[in-house]
Amino acid sequence: MRLDEYCLQLAPQYSRNVIQSFILQGKVRVADKVVTKAGTPVVVGPGGPVVVIDADEPKYVCRAGLKMEKALAHWGIDVRGLVALDSGQSTGGFTDCLLQNGAKKVYGIDVGHNQLHDRIRRDERVVVMEKFNLRHLAPQHLLEMVDIATLDLSFISVLLVIGAVTSVIKPAGGQLVVLIKPQFEAGRGQVGPGGVVRDPKVHAEVIQRVTAGIAAHGYQLVGVTESPIKGDKSGNTEFLAYFHRRPEAATAAAAAQAVAAAEAAAVGMEV
Repeated sequence: MRLDEYCLQLAPQYSRNVIQSFILQGKVRVADKVVTKAGTPVVVGPGGPVVVIDADEPKYVCRAGLKMEKALAHWGIDVRGLVALDSGQSTGGFTDCLLQNGAKKVYGIDVGHNQLHDRIRRDERVVVMEKFNLRHLAPQHLLEMVDIATLDLSFISVLLVIGAVTSVIKPAGGQLVVLIKPQFEAGRGQVGPGGVVRDPKVHAEVIQRVTAGIAAHGYQLVGVTESPIKGDKSGNTEFLAYFHRRPEAATAAAAAQAVAAAEAAAVGMEV
């Protein structure tokens, strides 16, 4: 049996997301040794190892918070006092991380509803926008332009919404953090059984194409790094990309230069 499944039996009061977060943070011991991989097989029954969960509530409302935490730490992003947009808010992991790191306000947009953790929903700093198609986002939908936006989408390419998201980010000093999910960006023939993309060449191609596509909208790619955890259900390797807005890249020549720079940076990504 998988370690996370066994822990769910030991502590049914927690969700799978919470259990996996405990494991990733090194709060689960098997035979008195810390194990940080949720899929680690464990023997259940007489003679099996003793499994101990040394944890209370996780740091964030879901695992996604750990992804944003890495982005902030990896690139030294300071969100204190900033207004943010969490695109694809879902349970609210990105929002939680932004708030814990000092964000003044977070607009949370999601096409779904009733997914947001109650603690985040009740936070006065959060503006919840459920059942909202991100492709229709425009400046009039928010009370102000945002300093930083995050993108964590499923079943749709981020390139389909980047124009709308860009319309609400401050031209001067605006920042963008994107979670690149190869399973939703690759071609059908590049996605393997179970919706998992395993080929490193496909990862590289997706990263190059997505970062170049975003750069063409007036961004400078700062860098790309691997997400600290894999996709929750699929187990896909995912990547974080960080951009600065560069309004001058909107011209044709500058856009081409930004795309070339993004492609070059993606090839030499920090993974």
